[in-house]
Amino acid sequence: MNEMKALDRLGPVAEEMLGGLHAGEAMKRRVRLAAAQEQPGRWAPRRVWMPAACCAALALVCVGIAGGSRLMPQTPEEPVVAARQGTVQIETIAAGAGDALPGVSVADLGEGASVRAAAPREDSLFATASGDIPMVSVGGAVYRLLTSPQDMGDSLRGEQIGTVQTFTQEPSLASEQELENGVSNVAEEGAAVYAVTGMSSSTAVACEVDGRLRLFQRVSHAGRGPGGQSLEDTFSVRGQVRTMELSGVGALSGDAANEVVAVLLDHATLTAADQTAGKQTLTVTLDNGLRLQLGVSGDTLCGCGGWSCPEFFEAFEAAL
Repeated sequence: MNEMKALDRLGPVAEEMLGGLHAGEAMKRRVRLAAAQEQPGRWAPRRVWMPAACCAALALVCVGIAGGSRLMPQTPEEPVVAARQGTVQIETIAAGAGDALPGVSVADLGEGASVRAAAPREDSLFATASGDIPMVSVGGAVYRLLTSPQDMGDSLRGEQIGTVQTFTQEPSLASEQELENGVSNVAEEGAAVYAVTGMSSSTAVACEVDGRLRLFQRVSHAGRGPGGQSLEDTFSVRGQVRTMELSGVGALSGDAANEVVAVLLDHATLTAADQTAGKQTLTVTLDNGLRLQLGVSGDTLCGCGGWSCPEFFEAFEAAL
């Protein structure tokens, strides 16, 4: 008989032989209870339960063979995962040069449940929210709310460059025209958007949120990147850096910081319009006291787009 036909008949044969027998928790408890009540020298109960245990083992073998085509790995290296109930250890592998995230334990997930894990960003300057990022748009460019300063005051308030025309909880779904006119999920409709004194409005803007003037930094969002602009167009800090810190590596200040940031602005190459960074950050404190930040993944810096620049990291370490 053909081997595949024989395997196809295992299911009906096992069902006919074993009937409604199920080797589940109930049978396990009954076996243990019978063993606990068994008296020394009495062998009858052992003989009564032995066929049932054998049949249960046979059932497991038949089911394993019948389902083998679904569980058997295609290659010797391919792992087989069988996790029906209980706690499951989910392993993660970091993309790029970042460290792997620790395993995440998930217990008894129901159907349709989703698991999302992100690297901790305790040193991030960017504000967060439950949905879309807290943002405001001006002329189609997207700016993300920073946690500091909590109120810029009037000293750094520049000229008005836009107005929030649309307030929505889901700015990522806004049309190009709405983004061009002005969209926010934190500033009210009619709120004025200002340039920051001494800074390019393509790098950062200010807008009132809950009665306080807050700082927003240019970022990529929902696939919208820098377009045809360079890194310096969206992160214009040349000659304005007081200090610059690369997390986990060190910090530079004064002329050394400005020389190294010039290397970044001169050599950065766009690799992705919209890219998320890993655990590292590059924090730049400007002469006016404001701080801006880029994420770091390997030799790529992420702000408005992903920018590869190995020369920057070489220059940074050499300057330390």
